[in-house]
Amino acid sequence: MRYLKPYITILFLLFSSAAFAQIGMTAGMNLAKYNYAETKFDVHRKSILAYNFGVHYKKELTERLFLLPELSYSLKGSRVYYDYPIGFTGQMKDVNKFQYIQFNIPAILALPVSDEIDYEIGGGLFAAYLLKATQKSVEFDDSYVIRNYASGTLKKIDIGLHFTTGLRMSKVLGLHLRYDLGLVNIQGVNTAPAAHTRNFSVNMNWLFSKND
Repeated sequence: MRYLKPYITILFLLFSSAAFAQIGMTAGMNLAKYNYAETKFDVHRKSILAYNFGVHYKKELTERLFLLPELSYSLKGSRVYYDYPIGFTGQMKDVNKFQYIQFNIPAILALPVSDEIDYEIGGGLFAAYLLKATQKSVEFDDSYVIRNYASGTLKKIDIGLHFTTGLRMSKVLGLHLRYDLGLVNIQGVNTAPAAHTRNFSVNMNWLFSKND
């Protein structure tokens, strides 16, 4: 958790630094997966449908440019299907789910489309702390077992790039497409194939009026 302290400190300072703050909240659906190199046999990775929710803060830099730090809960992971060669056997698929507390800090440019609508586009960094990871192993007869990842199997910290684009109406209601590109190998075991998180999300968000 100590790795996240600098990011939490930055978030706290941003929240407390301006009298003209706009606090907001966000929630959306994730389409999550991770790239994974397996050399023993063919592995097919498919996305899982998950969700995220959190709070954010608008820190204006200029009339059109602002920071939007966000602290959120985000569920990520992937479905992994296996093609076994003759002589090998095992489960049909694994459904891996990773629960993260995530901090995003994108810089966003707002371009007016009309008097009531702005087009927003931007990007920045994200840092995420792993709360819990589970694996659901499904057999060919549809029976399954759910287990927690063993301690040390996955790294606690994921860091990467965060991109966002969308529309904001009346300066408060937003609909955005977002993408997280994980840059850290999340595998905690050196002999395991490298894995990097990927997450596409569609989010609705609301910025409370400065007068609220």
